Formats: sequence, structure tokens, C-alpha cells
Amino acid sequence: MLCRDVMKTVVFTCHAGDPVAECARTMRDHNLGFLPVLDDDGRVIGVVTDRDLALRILALGASPDAPVGPVMTREVIWCRPLDELRSAEAQMAGARKSRLVVMDDDGSCAGVISLSDIAHADSLARAGQVLSAVTRREVGERAVW
Repeated sequence: MLCRDVMKTVVFTCHAGDPVAECARTMRDHNLGFLPVLDDDGRVIGVVTDRDLALRILALGASPDAPVGPVMTREVIWCRPLDELRSAEAQMAGARKSRLVVMDDDGSCAGVISLSDIAHADSLARAGQVLSAVTRREVGERAVW
């Protein structure tokens, strides 16, 4: 199965200069956990996640008018539409990311693949393996409640 077979092709994006509050509203309004961040030429230069907004804006008391560029995650996990889905799953597992951007040859965002896309298209067993790898914690790390 290829990445193009499972990717979402309707993708909401933002630009590095957009205010973080606008990005947060887009995520809220469309029930999204992240947005690819584009440069002026439409190429993917990063992603902004709900976690980025919470830890880099809210927790630090930064302005909601601050541009998203400085707080975005610059490490983009990506694949191409014609890549094998298994390869994308391996990237997600290795990077411990639950989503990846699908890019065209010119670096434009062609789609997005999330764990839920894998679960619906592939098999629940494969999705479970990827989920397990993505959520794996370092040995010795324990949550205290």
C-alpha cells in the first residue's frame, strides 16, 4: 500500500508569520493536533502542534499575537505520495511521531498521514505496533500522579 492511498489530501496549513492564536483557532475549529507551516513559496518548513502552543506560548506567557515561526517544530517527519506505507510507519515509529507530512517533489504539502489513517487503511495490528513505538517512553521514566 502506498502513502497516497491513505493520506488526507485536505490539509489546513499556516505560515510562519501567522499569529499563534490564529493557528490555535484553526486547530480548534477543525479538530486538529497540528498544522504544517509553509514559507512564502508554499514549501513546508515546519509544523506547529498543540503541544508547541501549550509549552512554548501558554506556559511561557507569550503573546497570542506572536508569530508561529519561532515556536514551530522545525523537524518535519515526511514522506512522498509514492512511498510504501510501511516506510512511513517506520519513520513515525522511529521518530515517535503520530503524524507525518506527505510532500511533493517541490516540497509542497500534498497530504498528511496520522495514526488513525493507518488504523483505518492498513490493519489494526500494524497501527497498534506503530502506536506502541510512538508512545514508548524511556526506560526508568515514570509518571507521578
